[in-house]
Amino acid sequence: MKDIDLEIKKALSDEDQALVSHFEELGLFSYFKSLFRGKDAWVTILSIFFGIILQILFFYSAYKFFVTTDTNLKILWGGGAWFSAMMVAFMKVWFWMRMESNRVIREIKRVELQVARLSLNNA
Repeated sequence: MKDIDLEIKKALSDEDQALVSHFEELGLFSYFKSLFRGKDAWVTILSIFFGIILQILFFYSAYKFFVTTDTNLKILWGGGAWFSAMMVAFMKVWFWMRMESNRVIREIKRVELQVARLSLNNA
């Protein structure tokens, strides 16, 4: 796959190479930072806030589960720990799905740019 990428870069003009380099693939932390930009940045901030609260709730519930001797309270605290851990896991999956969708949108925009450039060159 890298050989095809190199051949494509060789075929592009200097201006096109500079434009394509702007749309190079990002690293993991860059994709995570991209969640804090755009129209839905507030959703990310709110999710992280609730994720921190759920994480604290998990640790507190797990602690109470291990120190409680009453069976009914053990079931209650264990259920709270399980629920908060599952919610944190679901939020992490949601973050990964958002990062992946942003990556796909970025690639589609790269293809759109290449098609627009190609149509301008052929016109």
